[in-house]
Amino acid sequence: MGEWRLFEGDVPHVSTAAFHQGRARAPHLEQPGHRPRLERARDLVVAALRWEQSVATFGDAGPVTVSDLGCGDGGLLSLLAAEDVDAWGYDFQPSNAAGWRERGVSAEACDVFGEDRDRIRVGRIAVVTEVLEHLADPHGAVRWIGESARWIVASSPWQERPARHDECHAWAWDLAGYQALIRQGGFEVDTHDRVGPFQLILGRRPS
Repeated sequence: MGEWRLFEGDVPHVSTAAFHQGRARAPHLEQPGHRPRLERARDLVVAALRWEQSVATFGDAGPVTVSDLGCGDGGLLSLLAAEDVDAWGYDFQPSNAAGWRERGVSAEACDVFGEDRDRIRVGRIAVVTEVLEHLADPHGAVRWIGESARWIVASSPWQERPARHDECHAWAWDLAGYQALIRQGGFEVDTHDRVGPFQLILGRRPS
């Protein structure tokens, strides 16, 4: 299993609000290198949604909710909207708010995994695409998500290592390491795909 901590100290500077304060918006949906993994993430969300709609699970047959916990400029949310999936998101990078308005998606500016965590609505399906590698405590974040969500859709690079990684990343995982990260949060791995340099997991919490 490969998992690498890429920072020293308690809090990586790349996970702080100060680091993201002046960063430019990244329209990943319009970038050829990112669009395929966003489209695959959409497919995994829809697969979980369809499963939930076909089987009465999680104690009730009520509406299946979807939250994007680190939604960037709303690219995935817009893909889900095109599939008639009702979803909302959160992100704490100020420049991304322009994307929410342009794409017509529902999102809120807040520190999901920090001081605002207690007021976050975690959906039955929770999405963390290109998020966990930025956090100080991704293991705790996945466990926290597992307290509320039945499904998790997560993505991160799969080829990064200590000697070769994005300077904005605080963690790196190979395929086995990423599965272990998701499983320690109480999820079983239903699907694990590679899309270019990215790995995507659909995880389900056992009934």
